[in-house]
Amino acid sequence: SLTQINPNNTDLIIGPFFKSNVIDLLDFTKTQKIPVVAPFANSPELYNYSNLIIVETNDQAYSDKIVEEVKTVYSDQKIYIVADSKKENATYIKTDLEKILRNPNVSIVNSAADIQLDKNMMTGQSAPVIAILANNNDAIGEAFSSRMIALSKEVQGMKAFSMYSVPSFEKKVDELSQASLVYLMDRKINPDGDFEKEILKSYKAKYCKTPGKYAVIGFDVVNDMLTRENKKGEIFKQMNKVQTQLATKFEFVKSKSNGAYVNTGFRVIRLVP
Repeated sequence: SLTQINPNNTDLIIGPFFKSNVIDLLDFTKTQKIPVVAPFANSPELYNYSNLIIVETNDQAYSDKIVEEVKTVYSDQKIYIVADSKKENATYIKTDLEKILRNPNVSIVNSAADIQLDKNMMTGQSAPVIAILANNNDAIGEAFSSRMIALSKEVQGMKAFSMYSVPSFEKKVDELSQASLVYLMDRKINPDGDFEKEILKSYKAKYCKTPGKYAVIGFDVVNDMLTRENKKGEIFKQMNKVQTQLATKFEFVKSKSNGAYVNTGFRVIRLVP
């Protein structure tokens, strides 16, 4: 594949998928500094390449947003974080919350079943808590969803947050809105938007089906990059524009002064009671 590329007349390369292949390509293009877009690879090892554009948003951006959201609703509630086996994201969120909140009581738990309502010391009645899902396993997510619905039936004022989207979040909107669920998604198509309707209609006319995940990513990445590209191939001069395509929000930030551009964009979904 590399031998088919003439580095002297190439303005932009999209792909490949895997980190090791991306590094091979970057080594091949390093003299010309051709802009390279990595649609899926995201790793700190890639942050040193100044001509690289990384499309996948990393977990730290999601964790930072969850911390910011919790801060806005916090008023002395107990906080539970459902972690995965590595506990990296949960620990990061806990550490940050303990820095910015006044006397927080934050517990990292392994399952949603461990989330318990608090007790009001004055009245003896059950008090709502804040619950955060920092695990992208669908089964754990479904259990979190059910637990939030159950607890919000027992007490008003529950606040639920999730770094990830779970299928039941879209199926049980009304029940989960009682827990004021806020969750993050890397991609979400707005079915009511004019641009979105037009793209989906023309895709369906051509292929007789709706686009799958990879078709959407393919369209979004290429459309976004081409709208930043100019006649001189100076794509890097346009990287500070925030743009939303069919499903993906692109908000690029330099990882370090002479490093790669990393996408920090995502969609925030709020379920309001």
